[in-house]
Amino acid sequence: MRFERAVHATLCAMAVAWAGCGPPPAPAEGARPVTDARSTGVVNPERSGSLRQDQISVRMAAGVLLIEVTPLAAWVLEAAAPDTRDRLRRIADAHGTELARRSGSLEPALFLVSFTSRQPGAEFQPDDLHLVSRGLRERPAGIRAITPGWGSHRLEQQATAQAVYAYAGGVDLTRELTVAYQGAEDSSWSSRLAVIEDERARIGR
Repeated sequence: MRFERAVHATLCAMAVAWAGCGPPPAPAEGARPVTDARSTGVVNPERSGSLRQDQISVRMAAGVLLIEVTPLAAWVLEAAAPDTRDRLRRIADAHGTELARRSGSLEPALFLVSFTSRQPGAEFQPDDLHLVSRGLRERPAGIRAITPGWGSHRLEQQATAQAVYAYAGGVDLTRELTVAYQGAEDSSWSSRLAVIEDERARIGR
C-alpha cells in the first residue's frame, strides 16, 4: 500500500511539472498588443523632455524668407520642455479637428509653420511649402492661419506669419524628411530626429 501511494505521488508530481512546460495560456479575448508610444496621439505630462522648439524644428532660408517647420506629433512634443510642449499641444488641439476635416484624413500630420521676412514687403506662397517623405512629395492638404494678415501673403521686415499645416498622411517623421519651398530644400530633419529620440530615451519613452 505504501509503495502504491509513493508511485501515485510521483506520477502527480510529474504531471504538475509537465503542465508547467506546456505553452503559455492564450491571451484574454479582446486583449491587444502593446504598440509603439509614437503611434498614440496623447502627450504624457509625466514624461517631459527639455528640448527647445528650435531643437525639434527644421529651419531654412529661402531667398528673403526664413522658414521654420515644427512637427506637432505627440511623440515629438514629449521630448520638448514642458512650456514648449504645452504651448504647441494647445495649438495642435485648437486646429487639429478642423484640419482633419479639410484634409479628409482622420489623423493628418500637423506642423506649425512660420514665415519670417528679411526685407520689407517680402511675399510668401503658403501652398508652395512641400514635404518630401519616402520619396513622395506631399503638398499641404489644409492650412489654418494663426497670425492676422496671413491672407495678404506679404510681410514687413522681421515680421512673422504663422499657420498650422496639415499633410494628408504620407509623411513619416521616423524617417528622412525634406522640407521644400520653391527652389530651396532642407534635409536636416534626420539630425533633429536623432536628438528627439535620444531625449525620449532619456525620459523613458
